[in-house]
Amino acid sequence: MLGLVELADTAPLFGLEQSYSEEVLQAAFEARMHDWIRAKDKCRALPDKRMCVLLNGVSSAGELELAAAKLQRLFVEPYEHMGKSVTMAVKVGFAPYNGNETTMSTALQNAAQALNKAKSSSRLFEIYSNTRAKLERDTVELLADLDTALERNEFELYFQPKVHAAFNNLVGAEALIRWVKADGEVVPPGRFIDTAEQNDIIKPLSWWTIKSAVSHLSRWPEQMSVAVNASPRLLLDSEIISVVLDALDIYSVDASRLTLEVTETVMIEDQGRMLETLAALRDHGVRIAIDDFGTGFSSLAYFRDLPADEIKIDQSFVRDMLVSKKDHAIVKAVIDLAHNFSLKVVAEGVETNEIADRLATLKCDVLQGYAYDRPMPVDEFELAYKLR
Repeated sequence: MLGLVELADTAPLFGLEQSYSEEVLQAAFEARMHDWIRAKDKCRALPDKRMCVLLNGVSSAGELELAAAKLQRLFVEPYEHMGKSVTMAVKVGFAPYNGNETTMSTALQNAAQALNKAKSSSRLFEIYSNTRAKLERDTVELLADLDTALERNEFELYFQPKVHAAFNNLVGAEALIRWVKADGEVVPPGRFIDTAEQNDIIKPLSWWTIKSAVSHLSRWPEQMSVAVNASPRLLLDSEIISVVLDALDIYSVDASRLTLEVTETVMIEDQGRMLETLAALRDHGVRIAIDDFGTGFSSLAYFRDLPADEIKIDQSFVRDMLVSKKDHAIVKAVIDLAHNFSLKVVAEGVETNEIADRLATLKCDVLQGYAYDRPMPVDEFELAYKLR
């Protein structure tokens, strides 16, 4: 196993010239490192307060944990020089090296990647993983592709109709983002949304989605509404309020026609800030829906505390409600409870007429699913429902 150890930046030794101070600290660093390695190990000093160590016979995670624990003990005590104490701390990156399949230069590069990961975490060390490295490379490539796709306007909105359960008429639609590449390939959100949500690109993607959805809505009958998914991360950013209000103002759309769907995780993270943002949006007339209800940490606190207008029952309960008594009971209980709190109920994943009929009997308000239509490009949606 190859280890790359780096001494963290330290303050210069008081009263000593900078270059001489660094030489003294480097010597102290190397001395402690030599106390760490065994007779059968090899080490070499590198620039930038780093040392490369070849730990012979060490391969398992458990052995690395023991080696790292020993290294940490050696650097716990500050370095004393001329009556002054200097704290010395290290970070380590480990990478497999057997001298055959992996060259020394490759192992060093891999160890450097692990070291950089350790430096950005609270852990003393990280171990290079081919699988993790590939995932990281794939993520970087995907983010670059998403950025390029935004510049090239490769994103489109698909719309899935929402139907009144009792009267069976169109009342709105959910806007769903799709990535349509230059070669015509349609990339579903499941292949890029999670990565986008973990990175800053979720903001321009979401702002584009909101503005585009409101733009289309402005051409539809006033009784129609549109729902847009809002990442919990965006609710920590007050900019979402100005983006939404600006879009409604530009296209002269009444705020009550726009619904932002948020997941139950809004009650897990920075609850205070998220609730403030949701309350502010609702005060301006925007409707708030709780998406995938029942799959997270549902409790009566949602009905009591969350500034919401509707509950969207997750399709995992709707899909089997005719064959599962428990799912049927859950759906009925959510509908009854939501209505007691003056909340509208939307059921998603309605795939058969029989399920639609049962939901109507249970007084569900709005239905959405393949029993009515799949998500479709806006032109197709508008033609199918005579919106143009």
